[in-house]
Amino acid sequence: MERKKSNFSIHYKTFEDWLNNFKGSESYKNRIIRLHSKYPNASLSQLRGHPKARERIVSQLKEKPVYKRSWSELTRKEVILREKSLDVLRKVRNGQSLSKASKELHIKPETVIKHTNAFRKSKGKWVAKSQDRISRIMNVYKNGKQQWIEIRDSRTASKIGKYNSAVNQFLRTGNEDVLKQFKKPFKDSKGNSHFFETDPDKLYEIAESQEEPEFYEIYKI
Repeated sequence: MERKKSNFSIHYKTFEDWLNNFKGSESYKNRIIRLHSKYPNASLSQLRGHPKARERIVSQLKEKPVYKRSWSELTRKEVILREKSLDVLRKVRNGQSLSKASKELHIKPETVIKHTNAFRKSKGKWVAKSQDRISRIMNVYKNGKQQWIEIRDSRTASKIGKYNSAVNQFLRTGNEDVLKQFKKPFKDSKGNSHFFETDPDKLYEIAESQEEPEFYEIYKI
């Protein structure tokens, strides 16, 4: 017989219900949000540090792996580690070894592996998987302006990276043909669809409004 899942709290069935109706300290709310991202199956009483009878303390619960957490669920320190880990992963996919790329970015290889789950052992060496499902923030032109959007995998990241390169090429050469392949939308981490800005006039306007029009970053820092 399947075990019935308990409510998040006395008054609210789910964490989302509690969050939508919460009225109180912002710091308290943010603490509960951070803890819930790590322990999604915990009740409110467990997250508060006061478990009920027969409930385990939160540290005894299974923690959600850091590489599965969305960008918004990360602490400031975890954001920095994810950014560095993604940079290392990109370098390894471009031919560097994990140890060398990690050393260049002052991060331990073990930390990179933990924060990406994007490596596997092959003949005694760590090699990067061809794809991953790691949440990251990327820079894109959309609806006539520059935006940062959270996406959920390397496939979408690659598509956006190619778009950014095409925009740079268009701005340098004026060749509109490089934008034609980006008419289809992409999805963000929540499944919402977004269309790339491909209108030449709007791209020029956006570029002119910036001190540096080129997309010199892939991930938001």
